[in-house]
Amino acid sequence: MEELQSSSPKKKLSVTSKLPLKQKSASKNKFIYGNYSRYYNYRNLNEEADPRIEAFLENRDLFDHKRVLDIGCNSGFVTKELSKKTALKEIIGIDIDAGIIQRNTNHIKRLRKGSHSVQNNNNKEFPFNISFVAGNYIVKDEVLLEIEKPQFDLILCLSVTKWFHLNFGDKGLKLAFKRMFLQLNEGGKLVLEAQPYESYNRRKKLTDEIFKNYRNITFFPKDFEKYLLSEEVVLNQSELWNSQNTL
Repeated sequence: MEELQSSSPKKKLSVTSKLPLKQKSASKNKFIYGNYSRYYNYRNLNEEADPRIEAFLENRDLFDHKRVLDIGCNSGFVTKELSKKTALKEIIGIDIDAGIIQRNTNHIKRLRKGSHSVQNNNNKEFPFNISFVAGNYIVKDEVLLEIEKPQFDLILCLSVTKWFHLNFGDKGLKLAFKRMFLQLNEGGKLVLEAQPYESYNRRKKLTDEIFKNYRNITFFPKDFEKYLLSEEVVLNQSELWNSQNTL
């Protein structure tokens, strides 16, 4: 499995921008990026199973023999479940929280050491078809999108848009959408689960910067699909798999 690093500008999945110390502290104490510990335990507390996993397993063709990116993977619950339960070729989870990613990586390393499965180039099964990367998916400047190349058959963006929006504003979220499109292989698909705008209100005062971004929002979740299908991004309808989030 290719090891993705940030040291080379030619690597297609780059780990962008180290967080300032002040932001690191805020992230740890206030979870300003939505990086709650045990987020998926919280989300599924009153559910027997994550309905998204059930929906994905009913649409296995989205994953089978595909290279997948899971943006904002958090604890890696969805990433790992898909790695185990579908015939995907490879899945990479990326999250801005380096601590969460380190825990995910350590877990996978332990599983590999104790696994009876054999890794080879033609048959990669869990836990050899999964890896995690720490980094900010949103690039610092739009010019950096020029080095992006297609590399994924499927990109998952599940309950992440609110945190992109609050931390990086309309511009940052649009940069993320553009990067997703550029990283999709021909015929690839984006699975988008966007939080409703009403849910932003509870988090708008986490930091002064977040409150400023919240007040300046003119690009609302109801506009996302139209934007993604516009000439500015150029996804077509068959490439967008829109999952309505009711949380």
